[in-house]
Amino acid sequence: MEKNWYYSADGQDKKGPMPESELKQLLAGGQISAGTLVWSEGMANWAPASSVAALQQQAATVAPVGVAPVAAAPIAGGAQVPQGLGSWMTFVGVMHIIGGAFACLSCIYILYGVPLIISGAALLGAKGLLISLPTVDPTMLPFLEKLRYAFKAAGWAYILMFISVIVFLIVYGVFIAAFITRMAPNMR
Repeated sequence: MEKNWYYSADGQDKKGPMPESELKQLLAGGQISAGTLVWSEGMANWAPASSVAALQQQAATVAPVGVAPVAAAPIAGGAQVPQGLGSWMTFVGVMHIIGGAFACLSCIYILYGVPLIISGAALLGAKGLLISLPTVDPTMLPFLEKLRYAFKAAGWAYILMFISVIVFLIVYGVFIAAFITRMAPNMR
């Protein structure tokens, strides 16, 4: 007779009992992740499915919930991810996080800063998944090239914005210094 199992994806809502074969199907199908907590009679505590010997084969092949499984082998006739896409994604993601952090320093712009930080973190996560692919479907290359172009344009926009802020600060500093030197004789 098969062992009955319970599982809880969020640690609150417990589902079961169900036979071990059904739980293995949920893991293999990606409906629950390897990190989902499971319990069966004889276990002292709930444990992630990946740490239970009877479920390890299925849990090892499942990506976390919300993450598409990545093929381990290259796609036959597949193409490489365009050169530079990962670098520009990283740069734009980091700049989003930095810009969001600066925006959060102001009470008014916190509504802009928090989503910017979240989008930067999501972009870094997506970049990690994308570059882990050994190859991609060749039909995706035009999309990925346009994506690389978009991130490259956004990256250069950040660079130009940074340069313009520095130039503005220098000009502003020169203006203030000139103003002070002209006002100094009148203050005596």
